[in-house]
Amino acid sequence: MGEISSLRANVTINNEISGTLSFKKPNYLHVKFSDGRVVSSNGRFLWFYSPARAIVGKQDLRGTSGGVFGLLGGYEEITQVGGSIRLKSPTKSYEEIVVTMNPDNTPKSLRMKRRGSTEYTSISFSGVQTNVGLSASLFNFSAPSSAQIVENPLNEKE
Repeated sequence: MGEISSLRANVTINNEISGTLSFKKPNYLHVKFSDGRVVSSNGRFLWFYSPARAIVGKQDLRGTSGGVFGLLGGYEEITQVGGSIRLKSPTKSYEEIVVTMNPDNTPKSLRMKRRGSTEYTSISFSGVQTNVGLSASLFNFSAPSSAQIVENPLNEKE
């Protein structure tokens, strides 16, 4: 199989909410959930939109290397077992992330554990299509005028 430049997949989080994920290299991400929530990144900004709360989070990614995936950097312990990769760090917001891949190197599942928690957030992927045509405009989120915008919410101290 050749290099994956883009993909689209159905995602389910904790068997509770589903949506469609679109990804395009180098750092473009868009997830539209069944309840209307959106997570979108054009490589420069990461947007979180909740229509139920009329709130948009706008995170500036310019200070991170690797765009949205730069947030995954800095893990001290990285181990690979079979088709899974485990990232661990006692200092990151998510102290453990486990990525499981299908034999064709497409994502199968992702499990994340927040620091100080015993519970995992699980994301499963299905119907993965690779190297699909995705317009750059998909990743340029436009906040509704009725929504309150919160700048850089990920910079807030816990």
